Amino acid sequence: MNKHQLKVNHITAGYGDKTILKDVDLTIPSNKISVILGANACGKSTLLKTVARLLQPSSGKITLDGQNISSLPSKQLARVLGLLPQSPIVPEGIVVADLVSRGRFPHQPFMKGLGKKDYEAVEEALEIMGITELSNRRLDELSGGQRQRAWIAMALAQQTDILLLDEPTTYLDITYQVEILDLLTDLNRRKGTTIVMVLHDINLSARYADYIFAMREGTLVQEGAPKEVVTEELIQKIYNMNCSVISDPVSLSPFVLPKGRHHVLESCAS
Repeated sequence: MNKHQLKVNHITAGYGDKTILKDVDLTIPSNKISVILGANACGKSTLLKTVARLLQPSSGKITLDGQNISSLPSKQLARVLGLLPQSPIVPEGIVVADLVSRGRFPHQPFMKGLGKKDYEAVEEALEIMGITELSNRRLDELSGGQRQRAWIAMALAQQTDILLLDEPTTYLDITYQVEILDLLTDLNRRKGTTIVMVLHDINLSARYADYIFAMREGTLVQEGAPKEVVTEELIQKIYNMNCSVISDPVSLSPFVLPKGRHHVLESCAS
C-alpha cells in the first residue's frame, strides 16, 4: 500500500480575473476512494486541475509528502499522480494499445522507446479494464463505454499511486457506469491506489466512495464518510434540492430520493 500524502493547503484559484476556488483546505485520504460532489460550476474540476498542477493557485499550495508540487520535476510528479481530464482529446486514427502506451511516458528514459516493463504495464492495464481484445482497434470505432475504458487504461498504465478522474462515467449508460466504478473499486482494493473522482450521480457516489468532499460555490462545505455527509440538509445546501435520504437496501449506503414539484403540490394540498 502506498503512503503518499496529498494535501490542499488553503488554495485560491481560478481563470484570469475570475476566482473559482476560495481558500480550499483538505487532505486526500490515502488508499481510499474519494468523490467530490457539488452542483455544476462549483469548482470540482478546477480543484482537480489545480491538484494535478494544470492550474497554478493564486494563493496556498498543494503538497505531496510535504513537498510543494510546484517544485517537483514533471516526470517525478507524473510517476506518483495521474489525471484523466473530463474531455480528453482523441488523437486521430490512434489504436487502443498506442493510446494506452502513452501512459508510460513518465517512466521512459530520454530518447528511448518502450521497454519490457512498459509493454507489461500496458498489457496489465488493458486486462484490468477488460479491453485486451480491443488493443488493435481504432479508438474512434469504439462505443462510448469502450473508449472510456481505454482512457482509464492509459491512466492505469502510468502506474501512479494516486489517480484523479474527472467525471469518468459521464455520458455512459448505467450499465457502463457501474462496470467502470466496479473496476476502479477492484483496482483500489487490490493495489491500494488512491482514487479521487468527480461524479454527478449522488447515489453512485454514496455507494462507491469511502470519503466524500462536498463543495458549494468554490468552497468546501463538508467532508467525511458517505453516511456522515449525504444528508437531506447537505443536499439542500449544495444542490438547492428538497429530498429524503434513506438507506440503500443493497449497499446500506445513503440513497437520495428527490422531492419533485408533484410531491410539493401534494404536500401543500394535504
